[in-house]
Amino acid sequence: MIKVLIKSEEKKFKSLEIKGHANSAPHGEDLVCAGVSSVLTGGLNNLENPKDFNIILDEGHSLVEVKDSISSHDEIVMETIIAGLKTIEESYGKFIQIKNL
Repeated sequence: MIKVLIKSEEKKFKSLEIKGHANSAPHGEDLVCAGVSSVLTGGLNNLENPKDFNIILDEGHSLVEVKDSISSHDEIVMETIIAGLKTIEESYGKFIQIKNL
């Protein structure tokens, strides 16, 4: 199962951590993993100021943390990533779980 942990303070994005594998299909054919990867990668590619974040992208583990503060554009990008992940969870809740901390 993919576990997604979202941290916010005062309605401002602070971090997003994604851990695990969906295991909804054989390796290389897992559409849930592919969807999560696409939503995250596509979103991160649209950041205005990626240097405002600590970003770790490894197989089975991704972490995106705000260093100090981020632009309103990048806040919207992160909200869009989270909305995409929630859409995947709505259809494939057996394979992905999202928690707000």
